[in-house]
Amino acid sequence: MNTEMQLFSISRKKKPACEHGIAYKVYENKLNQDFHANAINQKWCTEFTYLFLTDGSKRYNCTIIDLHDRSVIASITDKSITADLAKRTLEKAIHSQPGIELSKLLLHSDHGSQYTSKEFTEFCEKLGIEQSWMSI
Repeated sequence: MNTEMQLFSISRKKKPACEHGIAYKVYENKLNQDFHANAINQKWCTEFTYLFLTDGSKRYNCTIIDLHDRSVIASITDKSITADLAKRTLEKAIHSQPGIELSKLLLHSDHGSQYTSKEFTEFCEKLGIEQSWMSI
């Protein structure tokens, strides 16, 4: 039947290989599976997603969601997966939330090199944002 209807499956490419580096700083898991927030801008989660385009190229999306209502606060797609992309996404998220108290914000991520880099961790420290990392 699939042949008659000319239906074919599309196999996804495997996730690109990566080299694990040494984290600039290590933070504990302060979220501890508590995915509930009583108000907006208390707990944000961020993650990178790999996008494979039909022409064979790749893009990387960095998204931040607010755990209070699971809304997307910011999302940026780029050709490179870098600490700068994570930083730009965080800046966009902050600018989208007028009156946010950054000292009361917990930003949770994985141990990816973008989030553990000196550039990103110092940026968060400068703004007074508390970081939390997923336990491995």
